[in-house]
Amino acid sequence: MKKFSLLAALLLAAAVSFAQTASSRSPESEPTAEEIQTIRKILELPPERLARMRSSIEKMERMSPESRREFAANLAKYETATPEERHKIMKEMRERGGFGSRVLEYHFKTLSPAEAKAERTRIQSLTTEQRMEFLRKLSEKYGPEIDKERGKSGDAKEGEKKRRKLAEGEAPAAAPKK
Repeated sequence: MKKFSLLAALLLAAAVSFAQTASSRSPESEPTAEEIQTIRKILELPPERLARMRSSIEKMERMSPESRREFAANLAKYETATPEERHKIMKEMRERGGFGSRVLEYHFKTLSPAEAKAERTRIQSLTTEQRMEFLRKLSEKYGPEIDKERGKSGDAKEGEKKRRKLAEGEAPAAAPKK
């Protein structure tokens, strides 16, 4: 769902760009059929969706050029994926969030629903650097508690260690003898 709203945000960005450049166009130049369709579809959206799209566009504006390219590549990959692949891509993206996403999730659970909503809005308005600093502070505050909870939940099974990915052509090591 988030990816769909991000895709819709890209469409909104195109429409905004169209609206901004319309005044600088020569009189002979007219909007393309695609631009008109995009604007028409955006006008049909409910206010909540428009607000999410606006938020997504604001995030994209704060992205570095490299982050934008990566994001565009991920969207293209997501667009062409089958439903099963889309599910897998979303799962990978959630897992990639790692410790930072667990810290945020834990932080939001300590707040009331209204406070959590306000906090999410505040966090979204931060620059990437500010957000990273905020996450670092939350990690210092909640890190030990999160580690305890993870240990209780059985996420890390006894004797099971994370394995590193093998380099191309590298063979796995033999199991240690007991």
